[in-house]
Amino acid sequence: MKQRRRRLLSVLLLAAVTAAVATGATVWLQLSRSIDLSTSDSAQIRRGSSVVAAVNAIDTQCPLPTPKLVSVAARLIARISGSTVQRGWYRFKAGDTQFDVLMALFGSHRRPTIRVTIPEGRTYAEIAGILARTIEADSAAFVDWCERDSVCRSYGVDGPTMEGYLMPDTYAFYWRDEVPIIGDRLASEFRRRWQQHCDGLLAKGLRTKHEIISLASIVQAEAANVDEMPRIAGVYQNRLDRNMRLEADPTVQYGRGARQRVLYKHLDDDSPYNTYRRSGLPPGPICNPGIHALMAALQPEDHAYMFFVARGDGSGLHYFATDGAGHVANVRRYRATRR
Repeated sequence: MKQRRRRLLSVLLLAAVTAAVATGATVWLQLSRSIDLSTSDSAQIRRGSSVVAAVNAIDTQCPLPTPKLVSVAARLIARISGSTVQRGWYRFKAGDTQFDVLMALFGSHRRPTIRVTIPEGRTYAEIAGILARTIEADSAAFVDWCERDSVCRSYGVDGPTMEGYLMPDTYAFYWRDEVPIIGDRLASEFRRRWQQHCDGLLAKGLRTKHEIISLASIVQAEAANVDEMPRIAGVYQNRLDRNMRLEADPTVQYGRGARQRVLYKHLDDDSPYNTYRRSGLPPGPICNPGIHALMAALQPEDHAYMFFVARGDGSGLHYFATDGAGHVANVRRYRATRR
């Protein structure tokens, strides 16, 4: 009797194993089927999406042969691994399988990362354009983020926008990444570098953080050569110390909202950023300066220069003068070179 029972259990066990193997093979074959795409396509998984919602979102844009099976498999993976689906935009291509979809949901595969360079001296509006061109981020949403009072307060910005508080650098962003995540990367990097390089120097000076960043933004806009930044900062520091107007063309451009050649008629613009008409620093930064410009504003070169003008020879360098007569002579040299 015992021997017969053992034989029966052996047969049942063999049948169960065979069924499990057959089922597993069938599932694997189903998951190996390609999704219905003739070209690349994309799908968005929103923040906080459930596993089922994520699979449904992909199925809507990139039809799956067996979406219910993918949902079951995804729920099983989530339960076993304790992982959640990754939010964001996914890009799929012809030949991708349902298994690729599962790997994407839990491993960020098919979420393209793109290296984006934010040059020094760009405004937040210009950065929005760069993000739109490179990773197809929502430029209007980025501008709105930069202009929110709540955002400025959260980063301790003493101004109406995030202008000046976004660190230029090269970043790796996900394609179509969310604007708050992008903005936080730029603002957090600025805060990190400021704390690392600038906080100690600020304590030794007489200006506020906002004033230093404003000055640095003008230096950044004027200086094409990093080595000249402390000297240019020194010129502006000398003018501020003597209550002279800064007379900086980039501030006029910023007030006009366009990067264009400054003409004499523009010098009469009634703008708070027109440093030809108003004394002192402008109300806030006119661009987002890099760390070299910030350091120059904190440690301006000690000299007697009061004026500077571009050499006009393509070098990006300037002529400096201590008085008006010397400046007029340098302007003549500039015009002669340009001719």
